[in-house]
Amino acid sequence: MVRRAQSGQALVVVAAFAACLVGAFLLVFNVGQLVNDKIRLHNAADAAAYSAAVWEARSLNFQAYTNRAIVANEVAIAQFVSLRSWSGYVGQTLKNASVLSSWIPPAAQVMTLLSRSWQGVDTTLQTSLPVLEGAISRWNVTVLATAQALAHQQALVAAAELVGEVARETEPRAQVAASTRLFQAQNAAGWQNQLTARYRRGGGELTRFRDLLMSARDGFSASRRADLLPSNPFVAVTKRGGTDLVGEYLWRGMDTLAVHIDYLLGSTEIPVGWGAAENRLLPLRTRGEHGGSWRENPRSSRLADRGLQPRSTYAGLPEIRDIVRPAQQQDLRLAYTVELALPQDQLLTADRVATSTGMVLPDGSLLDVAPSLAHEALFALSSAEVFFRRPVERADHRREFPSLFSPYWQARLVPVTGTARALAAPLKGLAADPYAVLP
Repeated sequence: MVRRAQSGQALVVVAAFAACLVGAFLLVFNVGQLVNDKIRLHNAADAAAYSAAVWEARSLNFQAYTNRAIVANEVAIAQFVSLRSWSGYVGQTLKNASVLSSWIPPAAQVMTLLSRSWQGVDTTLQTSLPVLEGAISRWNVTVLATAQALAHQQALVAAAELVGEVARETEPRAQVAASTRLFQAQNAAGWQNQLTARYRRGGGELTRFRDLLMSARDGFSASRRADLLPSNPFVAVTKRGGTDLVGEYLWRGMDTLAVHIDYLLGSTEIPVGWGAAENRLLPLRTRGEHGGSWRENPRSSRLADRGLQPRSTYAGLPEIRDIVRPAQQQDLRLAYTVELALPQDQLLTADRVATSTGMVLPDGSLLDVAPSLAHEALFALSSAEVFFRRPVERADHRREFPSLFSPYWQARLVPVTGTARALAAPLKGLAADPYAVLP
């Protein structure tokens, strides 16, 4: 009777043990699925943030290449103006020489022939080159500068679209969280105002760009000077000339040749040859250096200035984009933060692949096997930054600070800041940092 009363007790123990094993298995299964989905979601967030930052870095590099093309074109305009000025100078010198050589008939014939031949060359240059100068200038203003402005504006839109596309390609179940829009607004504010700026004409904003163009001139454009009798203390023959960007609206070139005779009580300048060329948008009477022509050959320079026939095909300096406050030489960076969400109903946990109603315990109660997630989703937060760094060290070992004339902008993943994590918390109804342990 005792044995029959105790029969079946082992079955209860076995059932309870089996329920514990099943519960433990479901727990381990759920944890494994959550960890796997969390890793996949975080990889998708990394890819989305990095892709957006790469797009912005490439936009900055495109703008840098655009600035370099504008510089090269402006230097080409300076070369053409220089050639026209030098050609006029040669023509005037040959003309003066033919007059002086009239006392020597054989030499006069040769000089007259050279002068007339060069007049044809000079007429061709003075007619054709201003057309090329105008075409290049209009290309700078209407095409390159416009393309640069469009690239800057479209970078934000393209980067935002890229976040969603990369996230879906990496993890199709992922969704862009609401806080990403807030992070993108922060990125847009930095992109528009804290990283680069548009430098416009008329207010002195293009002074640095003008100085850069002046330093970028080739040797022929910058200074065409020579001293023909450098060791003679009483007679000097000085050739001076150069092409300068005057203000923001004109390129002017000037070439002069003069004989200087020093007396005991003074000196005199005898002009021999002169020439000048100018292409402008607006007339300016400001003088340039022109290789020291005004300073050392003033009489010849006045003659060149009187004979100047300006052309008006130049469109002025284009309004370009450069970094903010370049004189401060600051290390500029811009963060791009992305948060992705994976809704709970998309997770392949036990409640979706095994039992959606839960597990019945031996006492008849129901054990819910669905994981409990804050805001009913998994979240992943990732940040990337746009920064400036040369791929190789400079030859002079000097540090190169960020600029929009060197295409060395790059992107990399960086740790998420506490400020960004705290900013994402209120949008989930949380007061504490939800990424304090796992980002």
